Amino acid sequence: MITKEIINYIFGYVEFSAENGFSERFINSCTVNNIPLWDTVKKDNVLCAKTTLRGYRKIRTPAKKSSMRVHITKKSGLPFILNRFIRRPVLLVGVVVVFIILSFLSGHIWIVEVSGNEHLTDSEVIEAFEESGLRIGKRISSLQLPQIESSAMQKLDDVSWAAITVRGCTAQINVRDIKKTPEIEKHSGTSNIVASKDGQIEILEVYRGSAAVEVGQPVLKDELLISGITESRLQTNLFTDAHGYAVAKTNIKVSNVTSPKITVCTPSEKKIWSIYFLGFEIFPPKEGRGECYLHRSRLVINGKKLPFGINYRLYTDYEEKEITISQAQAELMAMTEYALKSNYETQHAQIISQDVVMSEKNGCIEINGNYFCYENIGTSVDLDIEEIPDGTTPQSTE
Repeated sequence: MITKEIINYIFGYVEFSAENGFSERFINSCTVNNIPLWDTVKKDNVLCAKTTLRGYRKIRTPAKKSSMRVHITKKSGLPFILNRFIRRPVLLVGVVVVFIILSFLSGHIWIVEVSGNEHLTDSEVIEAFEESGLRIGKRISSLQLPQIESSAMQKLDDVSWAAITVRGCTAQINVRDIKKTPEIEKHSGTSNIVASKDGQIEILEVYRGSAAVEVGQPVLKDELLISGITESRLQTNLFTDAHGYAVAKTNIKVSNVTSPKITVCTPSEKKIWSIYFLGFEIFPPKEGRGECYLHRSRLVINGKKLPFGINYRLYTDYEEKEITISQAQAELMAMTEYALKSNYETQHAQIISQDVVMSEKNGCIEINGNYFCYENIGTSVDLDIEEIPDGTTPQSTE
């Protein structure tokens, strides 16, 4: 039985072999002298068995009577292990220290895991719970779980429920996100189409509503193009969503100035190492200058990140310096910047004609462009309808 095996291991036992002589007489003599034997196996003229330490001390008499030669083949159990440590006191002290450290660390949080989150990331949830008191290295007995859960939920607006389960040295955070209903766009049901910029109307297509301008007419920004108010046969106002498009001839001006004096940055890097142990950083670096990139390397066992590892910070500082580029480089840079800017300004328009001029002014390269384009300038604007008593004609205000 398992209990008997544990007792034998605690008090120690030996495996021995007995050869020559009479094995049956040897076994009977051991039984008479109360010497326990188990796992007895006989092969050829050799008898192998196990007995306790006390039994082996009394085994010489049965061996002598049966003409058997007895030899120990293996020693097992706690007494032999302790005997090794007693002979090596430094190793014994080391084992005791390790045992104390493990006993101490087993009462702290090593790993924090998150489950159930759909919209929030693990780092966002862990950060909120760290601010509330749950962090790696925290003593388990000092955790006030209800207060931590309540405080963390106040910091996480998108969480409807949260709970902490501590298993061994692992804290499992279970959260449930709030299921958000899609926002319904508010719309009054009535709108006008107005001009988004100045221009001259070239094409006006009205699908719903009534035209407020004519083709060839110049218009200003925010001027009404298609009205959502129409008149019925009974001479009453009908309100609807104006729908259509208005293509106008517009003028787009693009200007860009490039200086031959530019500022360049020369980077300098510095790497600083530190040790991460149970939520604390040993030999933490002082605050460096410039940008900082933090890399964390953790000990991983069976896919679990343990709170032990090495960090290093890469600090990058930049030294600014002003230089003067050549005329050809300045012109190339100016044309590149102007091309990007003009493409962005005219991306929704059809260019009819263009006039681009490059000049030098005060040592800088200046490029001016004048574009005549066709573009849809109509944009929808909601109407607010005032509530008036029955029997009167409704009015609208923009």
